[in-house]
Amino acid sequence: MLIKDLSNVKMISCGSDHFLSLSNDGKVYAMGDDTFGQCGQSGENRSTTAPFFEKRYGKPQLVVLPEKVVKIVSGYRHNMAITDQGNLFGWGYNNQQQLSYAENYAQEENPWHAIF
Repeated sequence: MLIKDLSNVKMISCGSDHFLSLSNDGKVYAMGDDTFGQCGQSGENRSTTAPFFEKRYGKPQLVVLPEKVVKIVSGYRHNMAITDQGNLFGWGYNNQQQLSYAENYAQEENPWHAIF
C-alpha cells in the first residue's frame, strides 16, 4: 500500500496497530490506532483511565514535538522519540509505567494509563 501523504521518509517504526514515520527534516507522523494516544494527537476529551474509546487515523498525522527528532521507536501501544538535543519524549499507553515512573502514574487506586 502506497501512503501518498508521506515523503522524505528517513525511518519508520511500528507498534501493535499503529506506525510512525520520521522525515529527513526531523518531523514525526503517526497513523493507525490512537485509542491510547499512540498517534500522539490531542488528549482533549480523552479518558486517562478505563473505559477507553477507540480512535483511529487513516491518514498520517503530525506529532507535535518541541524539538527536531533523530530517532523513533515503537512498543505495543506506545512510542518514544529521541531529539537532536538528546531529550527523550514518549506517548501512548502507560499501563506498566513504560513511559513514566512518576508517582501520579503509579497509583493503584487511581491509575493514569495514557500520556499524550
